[in-house]
Amino acid sequence: MIQTVQDVVHAIRRARLLPDEQVAEILRDIAPRCRDSHGLLDYLVQIDWLTPYQVEQIDQDNWDGLTLGPYQMLAPLGQGGVSQVFQAWDTERGREVALKVIRQGLNDESEAVRQFERELAVITRLSHPNVIKTFDAHQVGRINYFAMEYVEGVDLNRYIADVGPLPVEYACDFIRMTALGLQHAYQMGMVHRDIKPANLFLINPPADPNVPFVRRGPDALVKILDWGLARMLPTPGEALQSDSSLDPERGMMIGTADYVAPEQARDASLVDIRADIYSLGCTFYYLLAGRVPFPGNSLMQKLLKHQTEEPTPIKQLRPEVPDEVALVLHKMLAKNPNDRYQIPLLVVAPLRHYTLSALGNAGSVIRSSQGSSPGMRPSSTMNVRPGTMLGLGTGRPVSRPSQPTQRPQTRPNLPSDPTGDDTVQ
Repeated sequence: MIQTVQDVVHAIRRARLLPDEQVAEILRDIAPRCRDSHGLLDYLVQIDWLTPYQVEQIDQDNWDGLTLGPYQMLAPLGQGGVSQVFQAWDTERGREVALKVIRQGLNDESEAVRQFERELAVITRLSHPNVIKTFDAHQVGRINYFAMEYVEGVDLNRYIADVGPLPVEYACDFIRMTALGLQHAYQMGMVHRDIKPANLFLINPPADPNVPFVRRGPDALVKILDWGLARMLPTPGEALQSDSSLDPERGMMIGTADYVAPEQARDASLVDIRADIYSLGCTFYYLLAGRVPFPGNSLMQKLLKHQTEEPTPIKQLRPEVPDEVALVLHKMLAKNPNDRYQIPLLVVAPLRHYTLSALGNAGSVIRSSQGSSPGMRPSSTMNVRPGTMLGLGTGRPVSRPSQPTQRPQTRPNLPSDPTGDDTVQ
């Protein structure tokens, strides 16, 4: 139990949150001027030596969970059914990372471990600008984790909820980038199986793309997240040798109902990259219309509509969408996989003509009609804390806390009233 200043210093040392020279400075200059343990912790947050999350864990005597291998936990970013994501500091390489850790209590559940290991097996093989990068993967005791690049921005689900339907050139650009990432996955023999706006992370999001002639900032970049439902496709030889009746996913619906391909809803074990193209088409529709192709509250009703109905034509909702773009979208949403684009790369070429880089300054004349269609937030398989990075979160970049192994350049004046009886050794 953290009760004294000495307890705070002991926890910091045991959790290896600060280097020895900073601990020495706490002992020499800071602790003697602090009233109590809370005063010391508050001050360490003010000078960015500790994060609010670290202080919360220390105060609750949970400091032993603040370090995992070479990583120091800075803040929680989000969690799903299987894993939690933390903003963390890599003490060996001196960089921030997003650390994905299998949730406590699930380490002994075979299905949870299998899904976590599947994602790890997939993402460590991927290396593409439009796919989140993985740096490291290890197991400490019974805890499995892997470290990904830490990026700031917002997922497309929340972004559309904030700004509304996108101008055509932005929507085309974001879908084009996603298709390039999926093409790389396809070439590596993978299918994502959960492509949706919440799993597409936007770096450098435009402040308000619906206001024409606003000065552009850095180019936006889309990265594909969350490969936990991904599937490695067998080679033809492996397919002949395998017994599909033993596949635990046979006949299952895996994915998110608002974006799932018809064939994936019937049997997720048999899908290929064309299912991802359908899901990307549903995402494209959402970016342009501000709503999913088949709104509704019933899961079964949504799945049935994906099988049997056509969505409202996009040009009926957005008349300014070019005919060629509408045709691309229509083909991506074909019910029969054979009628869609067969690989993601074929989506890229026709959309390239309508992206920001192709249109240049002329892009500002293609604008969405604000409020032309009500925004609907699609269902998500991951609940994410607001205000975070890849963590996913708001439309604003989040501030980065100073690295715990680096002394900040400036700081407030030291506390001036030593009144407590705590002593530190």
